[in-house]
Order: sequence, then structure tokens, then C-alpha cells
Amino acid sequence: MAREPIYAVIDIGTSKIVSVVARLGAEGELKPLGMGSAPSLGVQQGIIDDFSEVKEGVRASLDECLRYMGRNPLGNIHAVVNGEHLVGINSSEGLQHGSESVTVTENHLRSLISGAAGSLSEQGESKSQQTLHIIPMRYKLDGVDGVRNPTGLHTSELQLEAHVVRGSSIPLGNTVRVLQACKVQVDGMVSHPLASAEGVLTADEREMGVACVDIGAGTVKVSVYRGGTPFYSSVVAMGSNQLTRDLAVSLRVPYQMAEELKIEHGHALPDDLPPEEDVVLPPTQTQSRRTMQRRELCEPLYLRSLQILKLIHEELCNAELTELPGGIVLTGGGAKMRGFADMTSRGLRTQVRVGAPLWYAGLPESLRQPEYAAALGTLQWAVKHRHLTDRGRVRPESEKSGWSPGSLFRRPFARAGAGEPKDD
Repeated sequence: MAREPIYAVIDIGTSKIVSVVARLGAEGELKPLGMGSAPSLGVQQGIIDDFSEVKEGVRASLDECLRYMGRNPLGNIHAVVNGEHLVGINSSEGLQHGSESVTVTENHLRSLISGAAGSLSEQGESKSQQTLHIIPMRYKLDGVDGVRNPTGLHTSELQLEAHVVRGSSIPLGNTVRVLQACKVQVDGMVSHPLASAEGVLTADEREMGVACVDIGAGTVKVSVYRGGTPFYSSVVAMGSNQLTRDLAVSLRVPYQMAEELKIEHGHALPDDLPPEEDVVLPPTQTQSRRTMQRRELCEPLYLRSLQILKLIHEELCNAELTELPGGIVLTGGGAKMRGFADMTSRGLRTQVRVGAPLWYAGLPESLRQPEYAAALGTLQWAVKHRHLTDRGRVRPESEKSGWSPGSLFRRPFARAGAGEPKDD
């Protein structure tokens, strides 16, 4: 009997580094085997800024994850990547075959994706950026729009509209180098906005039209889905750590105490709290024990939450949305702030839910939390795209030698406007 394949994921976040290992069952189900978490001391707003600190955190996370497995089964790993440098754009690519009609095959579709990747590589900024994802949204055949799967259909002109995610080569390469220093090979990198969406969105929500908003410690990640596929994604350098800092300054308490107060007593809508409710603040080196209204404690949290909500609204405006039938799904650790879902629903006038990872039976309750959406979503992403792993293994940009996605596939059509097709 063939052994069930093992998949591993690591999410190097601003506040913690999470690793998860799972086994793929015979019927396609994921069976979690181990999980590890370690403080993240070398990451700012999703970007690695201290190599040695992050390396130690990665090792600690992986050691905890593998502690009860008896051996180290990891050779390869998928990494969640984050940071404001990640940019999602929508791109079109066309293939034509003159006046003749042909039957569309998988090779034609691969040629379109290959052509889109080649077009991006030809841009002047390609040396500083690399393409992470090219996700087909829909196809157009001879002017007929909205075709989802043209395989087997006849056409003389085929066009692809795709959502393309690009990132800066330097921070992406640093992520690879840190993991390689920990003796693991990177099989793939997944953009955080899409990873979180993979973890928490239902198929119906993707089809209807929905926004997934992941509020992490250092960044807010936004992805918008329509017709089952992503068509907008972005990262904003603002996160729930700022809420804690605001509270620490306002109350004049240490950061860790402010974090505990935020978790235990925080609320994004102070006016919804009873005015008679008080909170006792523990003594510090400079202040004795004191009591204050919970409403007063939460005032700085309200102001910063309002700013985060305005940033989310700006991102949704950038996506040029007219409506979101599926509403907004909040996830990430910051989504657990009491009152923030209500603030979002009232402010943006749409339905809002807080999303925990969707999973098969067997996931421990400790992992059924919004802060693990990206890591568990990346596991599901890795399984869905496992047929691409062997040909697309990630290496630091400096180690690549002329490789480009365009060299992976034959191109039976010529790209639109590129003249007649040439034989290989």
C-alpha cells in the first residue's frame, strides 16, 4: 500500500511563527499530524528584518510541530508570504489561429498562462519582482465572455482573464533563505490574502461575491472573490499590534499588559458597553492598582478600529465593487476583537461573519481559530495544486538561471497581435 503523502506549511507572521503538518488520506482528506508555534521577533509588518531571530523562531516552531511524530518527515514545505509588496493585478492574454477554428485543449490553456507569465517577465520591473500566482478567472471565445472551462470547445480566438499576484524578489528570497537555513526546501509560496481566503470561505460565498479580510498583528490582508475566483487582493501595513500600542500609551502600561487587557476587556464599540462596568488595572512599577470604566479603557481601541475599517473600505473601493452578496468574512487574530464585526457590518452596511478555518473532522479545537486561517488554508492550497509542485519548486532569485514559466509549455497558438504561430 502506498504511503499517504505528507504536507507541511509554515506561516512566518509578525507576532508568531506557526507550522502545521498534515497527511493526505486516500479519499483526499487532510489529517493533521502536528502543530508548532513560536514567538516571531524578527518580522515587521510581514517582512523579515532579522534573519537570525526568524531562523531561531522557525526552528522552534518546527521542533514543536515534529516533537510527537518520532521522526522528521519534512523535506519540502509551503510558506505563507506576507507584506505590502504583494500586489494583485488582473491581466488579459490572448491566443489566435487566424480564420480556422480548433478544439481547445489543456495545452492551449497552459499556453495562455505561460504567455501571461512571459508578458509580465518582459516588463522593466521584472528583475525586482516575481510572479507568485496566475489564477484564471474566465475565458472569452470568439467574443463570447464568461466561459469558465473552454476545454473541448471550438474557437479561432481564445482569451484569458487572470488574477496575477506579484511580489518583491528580495523579501520573497529572504523567506526562502531562512527556511533553507533550517534544512527545509520550499515547494511553494502562497500569498497571504489568498491563503486566508482558501481557509475560511465557502464555495457558495466565492460564487456569490465575497470579501475576505484577514486582520493580523502587522498587516491587513484583503481578497475579493467573484464567480468562484479571486479578482482582487492586497496587503495594507496596519494591524492589531497597533491597537495594543495605542492602549499601552493611553493607559501608560507595558505592552504585554496592554495586550492582555485588550484580549480580556477590549471592545471596538465602547458605547455598546454598560456605563457602570469597571476594569481593575494591575499595578506597575510606576503606578499603583487602579480602577477605570471599561468604556474609557476601550476608547483608543475604538479610534484605531475605525481607522482599520476605513482602510478596509478604501481597499474595497479600489476593487470597484458595486455589491457583495456574500458579505465580508473577517479572519485573523484581530478579527476576534469584540465589537469589530458589528462595527464593520454597520459601517459598510453588509453582512459580516468571523471565519475560522473550514476543515475536515479531526482538527483540534486549538486550531479552529481565525489566527490559523492562512496556515490551514495553505495546506489545502498545497493539496489542490500538488500537480504543479515538481515543475515549480521555488528558489531564491539569485539562484535561478534563466528559468521562466513561459518555457514550461508548448504554445500552439500565437499570442494575439504576435503574428503567425511558429513550429517548435
